[in-house]
Amino acid sequence: MAPSPYVVPQVDSTAVFKPDIFKGKVLFCTGGGSGICRGMTEAIMRHGANAAIVGRKLDRLTQAAKELSEATGQTCIPAQADVRDPKTLRDAIDKTIEKFGRIDFVICGLSENAFRTVVEIDTLGTYNTIKATISHVRASKVLTFTSAQLSTTKGPLSKHMYLLRKRALTRYLLC
Repeated sequence: MAPSPYVVPQVDSTAVFKPDIFKGKVLFCTGGGSGICRGMTEAIMRHGANAAIVGRKLDRLTQAAKELSEATGQTCIPAQADVRDPKTLRDAIDKTIEKFGRIDFVICGLSENAFRTVVEIDTLGTYNTIKATISHVRASKVLTFTSAQLSTTKGPLSKHMYLLRKRALTRYLLC
């Protein structure tokens, strides 16, 4: 007889952290319209942060922003951009700054597509996002960057992509 799997009980983050720990802060999240990044955005918003969710599909972003705002009582705005295109990314940042006046946290989303797309989005997209937001994050005196890649790995190639992304980001931040 096989041992039964252990299931970790789920704990509401508001039972662990102050409900308003991120009050007045702003999250900029690429890939925030769906998947794990949407979940991370919601969790941060539940603690008082406002958010800008960024992606290529404006209809998905608009719907997700509306749902996140309603679920959390915070403000979430959609900002259409492709992280492989620095100009559209800067436009999304400008929209965020215009609405909220700051960016405190950045989450760089992930992609699970073909190798070239993964390299472009997960590595180049992370680099472009960090490069474009770092002056705003430094101004807020909170230096926090998050990547969701490792939590969704599906084999050795995914882990290598995670490490490539981290190495590229580390080299940029040290320069």
